[in-house]
Amino acid sequence: MGGNKSKGLSAEDLDYLKRRVSFSKEEIIDWHKEYRKYCNHGRYMTVEQFKEVYARIFDGDASSFAEHVFRTFDHNGDGKVDFKEFLIGLSLTASTNKDKKLKWAFSMYDIDGNGTISREEMTDLMTSIYRMTPTIIKPQDVATPEMITEKLFRKIDKNNDNAITWEEFRDGALKEEEEEEEEEEEGGGRGGGGGEEEEETLITNSES
Repeated sequence: MGGNKSKGLSAEDLDYLKRRVSFSKEEIIDWHKEYRKYCNHGRYMTVEQFKEVYARIFDGDASSFAEHVFRTFDHNGDGKVDFKEFLIGLSLTASTNKDKKLKWAFSMYDIDGNGTISREEMTDLMTSIYRMTPTIIKPQDVATPEMITEKLFRKIDKNNDNAITWEEFRDGALKEEEEEEEEEEEGGGRGGGGGEEEEETLITNSES
């Protein structure tokens, strides 16, 4: 079997990943090479290594956001992200399947994993994004994490129970996307109220 390995990536691993991710064999091998640059002796990545990677990408403090991403990648909760977990998580963030990508974004917000997003959880996530992107100018109505949380809850929390379910999150995101597409077709572009869409795009595309 050694002849079928690609620098530590076995044929079995390749077959497993090809069934689970949207990447080609060549892309999987390329990502494995990148992964090995940052992981612990080629075996796994820790949250501190995730933070180092994000620190290279963003000008601001990306440590909290990196922790949130790490949490969604660490499927078995052992504090380590092996290559399989890494690539499966990466595939979700880059997925063209809207539901898969939105479910990953929802898991980012749902910090305690109870199936709903609280105001505190959303504020926590938004705070990490604002700290990571200090040079991005936010519209006045979403100038702070608290303000964008309040705005999103008004739009998405349909029954006003201070908790956003997966269904509410999905419906709100898809509706926002439809509105943006309609504006583009009409030539209106983005208005001043597009701050929350900018943040959502940042979340769902941060790994792609």
